[in-house]
Amino acid sequence: MFFRKTLLIAALLLVICANAQQEDKRLRSIDSLLRVLPTLPDTAKVLRLNTVSYRYQPVDPKLGMKYANRALELSKKIKYSEGIAESYRMIGYNYSVDSNEKALEYYDKALRIAKTPRLRTNLYMGMGLVYTYKGDYKNAMKYDLMALKLAEDSHNDLLAVGIAMNIGIIYYDMANYPKALEYYFKSLQWNKKLGRKTGEAYCYGNIGNVYSSMGKLPEAIENYEKAAKISIELGDVASEAMSYTAIGEIYFQQKKYDDAITYIEESLVLSRKANDLRNIAYASAVLGDTQLAMAKLPQYANRKKLLLERAIANFNTSSDIQKGQQSLKDIYANYEQLALAYELLGNYKQAFELGQLSIKYKDSIYNEDTKETVKNLEDKREIELRDKQIKLNKITLESNERQRWLYITGIGFLLIIAGLVLLQSRSRKKANQKLQLLNDELDQANKVKLRFFSILNHDLRSPVSRLISFLHLQKESPELLDEEGKKRMETKTITSAENLLDTMEDLLLWSKGQMENFKPQPAKIPVSGVFNDLEKHFASADVALDFENHEAIILFTDEHFLKTILRNLIGNAVKALRDTQNPTVEVKAFSKNGISYISVADNGPGGTQEKFRALYDEKEVVGIQTGLGLHLIRDLAKAIGCQIAVDTQPERGTIFTLSFA
Repeated sequence: MFFRKTLLIAALLLVICANAQQEDKRLRSIDSLLRVLPTLPDTAKVLRLNTVSYRYQPVDPKLGMKYANRALELSKKIKYSEGIAESYRMIGYNYSVDSNEKALEYYDKALRIAKTPRLRTNLYMGMGLVYTYKGDYKNAMKYDLMALKLAEDSHNDLLAVGIAMNIGIIYYDMANYPKALEYYFKSLQWNKKLGRKTGEAYCYGNIGNVYSSMGKLPEAIENYEKAAKISIELGDVASEAMSYTAIGEIYFQQKKYDDAITYIEESLVLSRKANDLRNIAYASAVLGDTQLAMAKLPQYANRKKLLLERAIANFNTSSDIQKGQQSLKDIYANYEQLALAYELLGNYKQAFELGQLSIKYKDSIYNEDTKETVKNLEDKREIELRDKQIKLNKITLESNERQRWLYITGIGFLLIIAGLVLLQSRSRKKANQKLQLLNDELDQANKVKLRFFSILNHDLRSPVSRLISFLHLQKESPELLDEEGKKRMETKTITSAENLLDTMEDLLLWSKGQMENFKPQPAKIPVSGVFNDLEKHFASADVALDFENHEAIILFTDEHFLKTILRNLIGNAVKALRDTQNPTVEVKAFSKNGISYISVADNGPGGTQEKFRALYDEKEVVGIQTGLGLHLIRDLAKAIGCQIAVDTQPERGTIFTLSFA
C-alpha cells in the first residue's frame, strides 16, 4: 500500500489560502502608505517606499521592485547608508520570488553597508531562506544561525521566532528530528511570549509532523489538535482543515479507519469552504487510501463495492487537481491505487490501463530525478576529453621546448629590464600617494582647527564675557542692585557658570570625537534619567518645557553623546523662541515598529530644509549661529549610529526626530 507523507510544514508555514478579499486589504494598505508619501521628509520617504515594496512582493513583485529602486535612488541622493542597505534588501526580497542568484547578489550588497543589528538579522534570515529553497542546507543553516544569534543578542524576539522556525524546518528535512524539535519548541515559546497565536499554530503543526515521522503517533495527534484549536479561535479555516487531514492520516496508519474518515471528511468540508485545492487533493487521496484499505477487510464485505466506488471517486478528484499542479509523484500514487481498486471490483481491463498509466508517470518521475545524473555523466566525459587534449598539447610543447630556449632567454633579459623600470615607477607612485595622503590629513586638520576656533569664539567667549560683566556690575556699581535683584543676578551668574561648564564638556567631547581613536561607549540607558538631567539643565529657561516618556524607553547608546545632542537641540529651540508668544518645547520618547524615537518640537518661527543642511552634508560647515552648531549634532549622531530627521516649515515650528534602530 502506498504511504503518503504529510506536507504540513510548508503548508502551515506559509498558508496558501489567501483570497481576493485579503489581497484587496493589502492593496488598500499600500494605497494609504502612498497617499502621505509626498508630505514626508526624505529619510522617512525611504522607509515608506521600502515598506510599500515589502507589501507588494506577495501580490506583484515587479511593482515591489519598482518601489525598492525608487527608495534606493533617493537613499543614494541623500547619502543615507542604512536606507541604501534596506533598499538593496527589498530588491533581493522581490527577486527571491523567481531568481535565487539575483536575490543573493542584492542581499550581499546590503550586508556590505548594513550597520544596525536589526537590518543585518533580516539579511542573514533572507539569505538562509534562499539557500533553503535551493536545497543548500549547509549554507542555509550557516546564515540562519548567524541571524538567530544577532536577534537574541539584540533581544529582537519578533525576528528570532521566525528564524528558529526556519532552522527547525532544515533539521526536519535532514531527518535530524531531536534538533528539529528543539528549534520548534524555541519558536513556540517565543510565539507565546509575543502573543502570536498564528505562530503557535504553525509550531504545533510542525511539532506534530516531527512526532509523526518519529513514530510517536499519540504525541503527533496531541499537537495537531492544539494547532486545530488555535486555528478555530482565529477563524483560520484552511489551517484547521490541514490539521484535520494530518490527524486523519495518523488514524489511517493506526488502522482506525472510522476515525480517519471522520477527520478527513471534516477537513474536506473546510478546505472546499476555503477553496484550498492543495489540501482538497491531498485529503481526497488519503480518504481514498482509507476506503480502499477498508474494502479489503472481511468485516466490511457487505460495503465493499460502495467503499471501492467512493475510493475511486476520491482518487479521481485528487488526480484532476494534481494534474493542474504538475505533481507527478501524487498522480502516479493515485493511478496505482485506482488500478488496485478496479482490480478488486473485477474490472481487470480498467485496472490494467490504469496500471500502465501509473508506470508511465513513474518513468517520468525517474527521468526527472535522473536528469541531473545524466548531465553529470556528460560533464565527466567532457572533462576526460579535455584532459586528453591537454596531455597531447603538453607533449607537443615539450618537443618544441629546446628550439625556443634561446628566444626565452632573450625575452627573460627584456623582462628583467622591464621589471626594474616598473619597480621604479611603482616606488615613485607610492611616494606620490603618501604625499597626497599627508596633504589630505593636513587639510582636514586645518578644517577641524578652523571649526574649533569658530566654536571657541562664539560658544565660550560670549558666555565668559557675560559672566565678567555680571561680576563687574556687582563690584563697581552694587548700589544699582537691590537685595532681590542681587539674588536674581547671583542665581543667573551661577546658572551661566554651570551652563558654561556643560558647554565646555560638550566642546571637549566634540574635540575628542575628532580624534581617530576616540569612540563612544554604548550601554543600556533609561531615557527617563536623561530627561531628568535635561529638565534640571534648562530649569531657568523662559520657555515651557514638557518631557514625555510614557513607554519608559531604554536605549543602547552612549549617554554623554545623547545628552549633548539633546542639550544642543533643546538649546537651539529655546533660542529660536525668543520672539515667540507662549514659547513651548516638547521632548518625547516613543517607539514604533521596533524602532525607538526621541523628538524635540518647538512652536517657533520654523524655517526651510536648507537651513539644516549641515545635519546631512558633511561638507557643509555651519557652527556659530546655533550653539555648538549643527555640525556637532551631526558628528555625535553619526558616532552613535543615530539618524536625524527634520520637519520644518515657516511659521509652523520645527521638529527634530532621532531614530535608534
